[in-house]
Amino acid sequence: MLGDIYAAGVNMDFGTDVAAALTPGKCAVVADVSEEWVTPVDATIEAVGGVVFRSSRSSVEEELTARDVAELKKEIEQLRVEHARASADRKAKLQAKMDGLNAKLQTKLEHARQRLEQIKAETDAKVQALQQKAAKAHGDAKKALDDRVAQIRAEYEERSKRLKSIAAEQLRKAAAQIEK
Repeated sequence: MLGDIYAAGVNMDFGTDVAAALTPGKCAVVADVSEEWVTPVDATIEAVGGVVFRSSRSSVEEELTARDVAELKKEIEQLRVEHARASADRKAKLQAKMDGLNAKLQTKLEHARQRLEQIKAETDAKVQALQQKAAKAHGDAKKALDDRVAQIRAEYEERSKRLKSIAAEQLRKAAAQIEK
C-alpha cells in the first residue's frame, strides 16, 4: 500500500482519510484531475452518493523525494565519519555500505529525473488540450482557459526547479568529494 501511495503522490493522511470512509461494500476511484473549479466533480460524485477527497500531488511528491535524498545523504555522511576513524578491517565494510547507499541515492536521483520528464509530458498534454479548447472559445471562457494554461506552466516551472535543485545539490557535493 505504501508503494501505491508514493506512486500516486499523496501523503499518508490522505490515505488514512480515504481508508476511514471506505467501509466494506464501498469502492474507490483514484483520478488525477486538473480542474479549474471543484463544483462539477463534487456535484457529479455527490449525486451518486460518493465523496471526493483531494490531495495536491506535486507537493507531496517533491517532499518525499527531498526527504529520501536528505536521509540517504545523512546516512552516507555518518558512514564517512565512521570510516575515517575505523580500523583497517572495518574500512572495507563501511566503504561497501557507503557504495550501496550512493547507488541508492543515484537511483533516487534518476527516478526524480525520469519523473520530471513525465511531468513535462503531462504538462505539455494538458496545455495542448486547453489551447485547443481556447482556440474555439470566446470572451471570458477563452480568458479562463488562457489563464489556466499560464497557471499550469507556472506550476510546472516551480516543480521543475524543486526537483532540479535536489539533483544539482547532489552533483555539487559529488564534485566536492572528487576534488578532495
